[in-house]
Amino acid sequence: MTGMRQFFCGFVALFFFQSAMSQPNLSSETTSGNVSWKVPTAVQELEMKSRKLTEQPGFRIQIFIGNLDDAKKFRQDYIFNHPGALVYLSQNIPDHVLRLGNYLSKTEAREALKDVRREIPSAFIVDDMVEPPRIEINSNGQKD
Repeated sequence: MTGMRQFFCGFVALFFFQSAMSQPNLSSETTSGNVSWKVPTAVQELEMKSRKLTEQPGFRIQIFIGNLDDAKKFRQDYIFNHPGALVYLSQNIPDHVLRLGNYLSKTEAREALKDVRREIPSAFIVDDMVEPPRIEINSNGQKD
């Protein structure tokens, strides 16, 4: 009986040793590539209808503080001269402020501030809740 036990224990040990040695080689190298998403139009429409803007901590550049009428005029002029600019109007009692952009890092905001200060020297960075980056989907249902 002892011989049978030794044989069985040896067989089990050999099995576990074989299993451990046959594990695939996991290297730390990564490869990059492209991923395409084919999303049906109905799913895209449903997602767009149910999408809620989520905000997260980040930074904006304050470019104006003053009364509501002046803020609206300044915003209109700024957007006219900078098409596509994201300019947010909010109340900072008793005044209104205009803040520019959605920057997730202070470094990103500092880089943008350099350009803004060429036109508005009094501009400065403020902590704010910002919108996450937008993901655009092209007409083929793929992310750009």
